[in-house]
Amino acid sequence: MPTIWGSRTETGLTGEEFREEVQLHLARHIGEPHVAFSDAEGWDGKSKEPGPPVDVMVVPPEGERRFAYVCTFGASLKKSGDVLGAGGKARMEFALAAPQNGDPKSDLATLNLAANTVRQFAKLVHLQGVRVTPGETVQFAKDPQPMFQGSKQAGFAFARPRLPADGFETMRLKEGEYVRFISPVPIYRIELEMGRRKGPAALAKALETSGVTEMLDMARRPVVKRSLFGRIADLFSRR
Repeated sequence: MPTIWGSRTETGLTGEEFREEVQLHLARHIGEPHVAFSDAEGWDGKSKEPGPPVDVMVVPPEGERRFAYVCTFGASLKKSGDVLGAGGKARMEFALAAPQNGDPKSDLATLNLAANTVRQFAKLVHLQGVRVTPGETVQFAKDPQPMFQGSKQAGFAFARPRLPADGFETMRLKEGEYVRFISPVPIYRIELEMGRRKGPAALAKALETSGVTEMLDMARRPVVKRSLFGRIADLFSRR
């Protein structure tokens, strides 16, 4: 049976050693993780899904931290992203926080949403030349529509993880190699438009200064205010 675990990856580590490094990094910066989803068919080379095999690790809520932290493992075994982007291709994994309010049904739904989102991006960056830097945006339709039930958020912006302890964003490996952790944060259409107009740096700054983190928040206020002319156009478009 083909497996990555006994063979050396590009970094010189075996797959198992690499997984242990990611788990230790999470434990040091936010809490002890467990593997919530294992892509067993992917690791065995039997998966019908496009892209690399990707597991999902979860750090459960603990004490006053009332959210679960969700992180991928598998994307960083090979470099990915846009070769023409800043820094070129890199090793990366994706992370989001899922608020947990004590209601089992809604907590599980939010956790699954976070897990599916980070796993989707962990595969996407190997299938397309996605530019993965803070403020860069992703939309899955030319005319983006709300993606989640009960929310008007219509796309994603990449952001630096802010909830773990300092130093989480970069995991150093041997021989100068490193893994970047990045968060695909849901954003509104007006924020997508701002990113196109003013550039990723301006959008990243606006999100950060407004307190937007990797925590899933379907009800947050947009960081961009609609202009008067825009609000008038919205009124006419609803008629």
